[in-house]
Parts: sequence; C-alpha cells; structure tokens
Amino acid sequence: MTKTVRLDDEAVEELEAGALWYETRREDLGVEFISAVREGFLRIASAPQTWPYVPDVPEMLGVRRMLLRRFPYAIVYVELEAEIRVLALAHTSREPGFWRSRL
Repeated sequence: MTKTVRLDDEAVEELEAGALWYETRREDLGVEFISAVREGFLRIASAPQTWPYVPDVPEMLGVRRMLLRRFPYAIVYVELEAEIRVLALAHTSREPGFWRSRL
C-alpha cells in the first residue's frame, strides 16, 4: 500500500524557496527541481524503508533521508502509521541539521 506524503509547513517553504532560487538561475530549472522532488516523494511513498536513518538522530525516532539524484537536496521524513511526513527539504551543503528542532 502506498502512503500519502504530507509536507510540514516548513518543508513547503523550503520547496518553494529552492524552486524560486533555481528558476532565477535558468528558466524552467525551478520546474525541474519540483519535478525531481515529486519523483522523490513517489519513490519514498512506494518504499519508505528503503532509505537510511539520519545519522546522529536516535533510530527510534525513525527519521530517514533520501538524497535527490540531480539536485543537492535531501528529503528528510518519518514514516507514520497512516502517512509519510516530510520534515524538511534540506540542502546538503547548508546548515546541516537545521531541521532537528522540528522533531
């Protein structure tokens, strides 16, 4: 069964900010970024336990991350009983672990 993916408000803001940043660099690059993130959501929804737990976070919290293939971003999420909750869309080179306060 594929679970629904739900983004926390902060993750939505990060998605929008990333798309805007890429779009200012090249026309349609922001659209490509959103498409890559959506593909990531589909992959996570179909097999959420595929990706590793985030290092330095207690495993019992179940926080995992999936690295995007084309863009330097990670989708940070937890699998809940009824859904996949996306905590953050984190740039892999900026402010590591900024999202940890959201746990």
